[in-house]
Amino acid sequence: MNDRRNTYLPYDATELDESSLKAVLPELGETEETKAKCLRILRMELEGWTDIEPCLDEQFLLAFLRVSKFNPSKALQRIRNYYQQQEKLVDGFRKISMSYQKARSLKHIFVSPYRLENNSLVIMGCGGIDYNIHSLEERFYLESLAIPMFMENTVNQMCGLNLIIDYTGFNFRGLREHTPWKLKWFMDATLNTLPIRFKGFHVVNAPSLFSSLYNIGCPFLPKKIRERVFVHPNDGWKSLHFQIPADVLPEKYGGKLKDSSMLGCIDIFGLENL
Repeated sequence: MNDRRNTYLPYDATELDESSLKAVLPELGETEETKAKCLRILRMELEGWTDIEPCLDEQFLLAFLRVSKFNPSKALQRIRNYYQQQEKLVDGFRKISMSYQKARSLKHIFVSPYRLENNSLVIMGCGGIDYNIHSLEERFYLESLAIPMFMENTVNQMCGLNLIIDYTGFNFRGLREHTPWKLKWFMDATLNTLPIRFKGFHVVNAPSLFSSLYNIGCPFLPKKIRERVFVHPNDGWKSLHFQIPADVLPEKYGGKLKDSSMLGCIDIFGLENL
């Protein structure tokens, strides 16, 4: 690894330096005055809700304001979507029961120890999931628990996440698991309710039948998100490295970091906490 890694923030950084703040705050429309005003508006509106008892914690509300570029109306709608979606998730996951051993065996969500130059986080959904053993609902269940945990970090709220989605080993059994209603259910939960700034979705090791899966899910993707999906060809990782430098990637993606240095979400947060 060359000395360039010293220019990247670690994955668990919780503060930005002044130059980074000057870059990201105007993009969000965040100032101290705007922040105070929008928090006041949100709390006033939320305190009037009678059907939901919402969280009024500042860090929780700021996550929704940042993803909404400090538009209180959009933030309020996303918060309502969030609480309504929680009920749907509880109902959808009601029949899922996994032992700790089975949950731990599904090791597919990893984080690079280093952020990108724009301070966004790099999360990898590694391939090789055997859908004869794990159902899609079980995978979604763990992802639905893990991904929101990242949004408690202020830097993640401001700078967002990048997802590398690895389709190694994806076969017809996996395609049958990805039914339209399951995909819509998960996409609604992830894209339209969670307070997450998704910077890019990078598909790697896609087999020929991936196009069938993409055609199923594409209609459920907002136009803004479709423009951030990149399907990288098998070109010696040149396409991927053009978007995400090798300095922050593991060897399996042509990167300069050991595969073993990637951090598992279960190890970061603890399965019991999730």
